[in-house]
Amino acid sequence: MNLIHAAIAVLLLSSNPSEANHLRRTKGSRDLTKKTRSNRTMKSASSAKAAKVKSWEVVVNNANVIPPPENKRRSLEEEDEKTFSSYNAASVNEGKDVVFRARSTGQQNKEGGPKTGIYTRKMSQPDSLVIRQASRGSTVPQPNNIDYPIEGEGDEPTPFIEFPSFPALRSQSSILHQGQRTSRSGSTRFSLVAFKKKKKKKKKTSSRDPATREATEDNTSSTLKTGVPKLGNVDEFKDQFRVPGVNDPEMNIAFDVFPGSPSIDDDKNLAFKGNYLEDGVPKTGVFYRKLEDSDDIFGGDKPIYVIANSDTFIPAEGAVESCQGGFMVFRGVDDEDDPTCGGIYKAKLEKNFPELKPLVQIGDAVPGIEGVETFTRFGEGLSFDGKAVAFWAALGDETVTLTKCCPEHGNKDRSDFCNNDDPNTINGTETDIGCMYQEVEVPSHQGIFVYNEGKGEKLRLVKETYLNEDGIGTDLLHWNYSGKPPGAGPNRALEDDTDAAEPPRWRSAAFAALMEKDTVAYKMTTTTTTVTEESSELVTTAGIYTGHRGKDGYTPHTILQSGDLCTDFDEMAVVEGTGVSMAVESVAIERDGFRNDYLCVAVACGTLSGQ
Repeated sequence: MNLIHAAIAVLLLSSNPSEANHLRRTKGSRDLTKKTRSNRTMKSASSAKAAKVKSWEVVVNNANVIPPPENKRRSLEEEDEKTFSSYNAASVNEGKDVVFRARSTGQQNKEGGPKTGIYTRKMSQPDSLVIRQASRGSTVPQPNNIDYPIEGEGDEPTPFIEFPSFPALRSQSSILHQGQRTSRSGSTRFSLVAFKKKKKKKKKTSSRDPATREATEDNTSSTLKTGVPKLGNVDEFKDQFRVPGVNDPEMNIAFDVFPGSPSIDDDKNLAFKGNYLEDGVPKTGVFYRKLEDSDDIFGGDKPIYVIANSDTFIPAEGAVESCQGGFMVFRGVDDEDDPTCGGIYKAKLEKNFPELKPLVQIGDAVPGIEGVETFTRFGEGLSFDGKAVAFWAALGDETVTLTKCCPEHGNKDRSDFCNNDDPNTINGTETDIGCMYQEVEVPSHQGIFVYNEGKGEKLRLVKETYLNEDGIGTDLLHWNYSGKPPGAGPNRALEDDTDAAEPPRWRSAAFAALMEKDTVAYKMTTTTTTVTEESSELVTTAGIYTGHRGKDGYTPHTILQSGDLCTDFDEMAVVEGTGVSMAVESVAIERDGFRNDYLCVAVACGTLSGQ
């Protein structure tokens, strides 16, 4: 399939079909497509309040011109401007604000590579603009080299060079993302929080064309502030930003890197995973910091607190965390690659090393599945609303080995490393596999679960999947070859990997988004065999599904899957010159992508063979 179109779309679901008449549709324009109703209606025999599709709304697609940093007006006809080309999964809040990472094709003027950045759109406002919050080449907020110079660096403001794939969004307001800045001595990651600027309301023009409209109140770019810098070993900032909870409290240790994506709740608690070196020993942990509405460059003077780290009993290897309502949930295990104990824990955000409450642990009994006795692994991505948490888990000890071809496209450094230098790569170009590949071990039994601390049954099964020894069946894990190869980066001479991303390897993740304890969205892949007289072929279908809890458990509903018509959600997704709809090739969601009946998905579309 030839990928030639991509979009992010918000789907409005309803648990009450009678609410359908209250749908408010917005008017489209040249670069923001008109919204179309999906012809999908989900039914459930177990619940009269099963989720029902009400409408699709396109947030952004490949017809959108990437907005300038200052969000000035400009015309679509400007020849030197680029359009979006691809998107990562987005976050949406209860007010229908959407934040996402996106990129263009081609080379950027100064840094090289495509234009990449963090963007937002306020979907509750008719004809709202896509707003750039931060982008590659834009200036890192203070502290920056221009005020805190590094010897030999000069006095040029430090720019961002890259962002992780998933920016988080409070359920009520602010945006949170990480950025990576660069210098001659290495690259440095910062966790950043965007607080909204308060601007006077501008007069609206009579035009409805985004090319001639100006941004109005609440549709402007935000003020970026540094939430957690790597300045724990700098005298001026050590008391506030040194790594807490180390064995020698007098040691001033700075964080090396912030893996994954941070999280923020409505109380402005910023939760994150951080890696650091203590006496030359690599360690990791989960941390938080309370932010304040302040003119201070760091959003107040609160220090960093540690929830758990590599020295904590059992949850030594902290994972991607999620926080809400003054609490954090996280996965902690004794060994990330081969865990034997650990689980999912909950902690109150109040001090260093608070009491950890285990919600579900390795070795616990699995509910709702016959023949599978215990949980054996838990996923990093947790979707948490303050009371309930949705998560992925491996069940039992049965596994299957799958082959993953090295990427041929995308990041050139990673592709070259996998195909040529990675010691785990096997040459299968002269075999039926037909590529340079690596083998990955996948749990055969998997599931999506919800743990709810309310009354009644606490742990519930949402969806069970199974892969047989040939890799046929359903799978909740999705794979990506990611990381930073040795020596790669904006400056090819850089060799210091402690200041960059973790080394490249195949990483798996499961994606589930919790709206409330009764409704969960998740991504799943189904592999079947198509047999003809000449041969047999594996056919893989990836899709987004929801589970809505009724009397008989969670009933699954199909939202969108590969092979579906892209014009179901975006009328611009047609083959040029024919009017024929493209087909869905891939889909993506993230943990904060399902709130208040709004489900936000990223979709790539392409032409089928013969089109």
